[in-house]
Amino acid sequence: MAEWGTASTGMMSAASSSENQLIGRLKRIENNASGYFAIQVHLSQLRKAHRQPHFIQVATRTFDNMIEGHDATLFAMANLDLVLVCHNIDVDDVDRVIDKVRGLFNEDPLTEIDESGFEDNFATWYDLSNSEDFASFFSVIADLSLEAERLLAELQNQKDIDKAAGEPLESANLSEINRKLMRSRIADLLQHQTCLLVRAGGAGEVVFREHFVSMGQVRERVAPDKNLFASPWLFQYLTETLDRRILSVLSEWDFADVDEPISINMNVSTVLSRDFQAFHKAVGKHTDKVVIEMHIIDVFADTKNFGYARDSLQERGYRVLVDGLDPMSLQFFEVAKFAADFIKIGWNQSLQEEDGKNHLEEMKEIILAAGRESVILGRVDTEKAVKWGLGIGVSRFQGFFIDRLAEVAGSGKKVL
Repeated sequence: MAEWGTASTGMMSAASSSENQLIGRLKRIENNASGYFAIQVHLSQLRKAHRQPHFIQVATRTFDNMIEGHDATLFAMANLDLVLVCHNIDVDDVDRVIDKVRGLFNEDPLTEIDESGFEDNFATWYDLSNSEDFASFFSVIADLSLEAERLLAELQNQKDIDKAAGEPLESANLSEINRKLMRSRIADLLQHQTCLLVRAGGAGEVVFREHFVSMGQVRERVAPDKNLFASPWLFQYLTETLDRRILSVLSEWDFADVDEPISINMNVSTVLSRDFQAFHKAVGKHTDKVVIEMHIIDVFADTKNFGYARDSLQERGYRVLVDGLDPMSLQFFEVAKFAADFIKIGWNQSLQEEDGKNHLEEMKEIILAAGRESVILGRVDTEKAVKWGLGIGVSRFQGFFIDRLAEVAGSGKKVL
């Protein structure tokens, strides 16, 4: 019977963590461990840039077929390691799955195996029918249990810090905040940031201007004494309300007079709502002037509805952008399956620091495979980031530095 360890870092407790569930499992099989083995996948040892939540999620889902079709249990450790406990399963079958997970992170030094083939820092195997291996594995998990307790204490401490920044957003006060948001002015909070196409020779051309409202500003206006970020699920509900308010504001525009394309961030559920239909009527035949951005986390949360929303938008002439990726994501995901017009990846300084010549060549190939015309490098705050992007074949950029370049582009001068 296949099982999942149920705990995660967000739901840890001394009684129900995955570590303690695993310890309980080991105690139950200790006297009859014939046919049992375990593999610890050391995702906690990956480089920080590779430990993104959506990467870990993809790695976890890679085990789905294994745990559904065999006597296997996957435990998600608080430190991000994954532990698979198997019973009477062909080792080669498991090895193939581990290799798939390894392939997701093949640019990380952790995945390298030495030439002798005996050292593997990515995954450690334990034969639980062997008493020495069993004792060693039990000791490892006991240590991870202690680490989970430490992480829990840090999590609680962070909650205390968050509470000091304002009372947590709870379902009891959500309705009132939501009503305030629906009644409040929002047009004056609307900001924009330019996505710029940088052509050969330094000329710049506006691809679109992203219009958004900062949640920090929303908090100051409707709930200055509340921590709107304390609950991801309640925060998500508020963003859907904010979507509707933004659509209401933009529906007042005359899109015939809009000279440059705009983009707006929307939840997948908003795109499928009546509010968006009302916005669509306001846009009319000018849908080519609007780019709809949807975040990768929202896409993964409901891939079926994302596909429906994307197809509906593109059929009506809108362009679709998938946001929230980073350069490593282009290697992890088959971005062609998103069938989006644009994908946006985020720049960070570590990319510049970690890049060697070989890595740059690999990134060029990834960008080429993703489609250079569709890739946007976001969060660009320095000229260095632009030059890095140009070096791997990216020509569309967005960020605070780009806003300054956009002003220069508007003057007709070269931007770089």
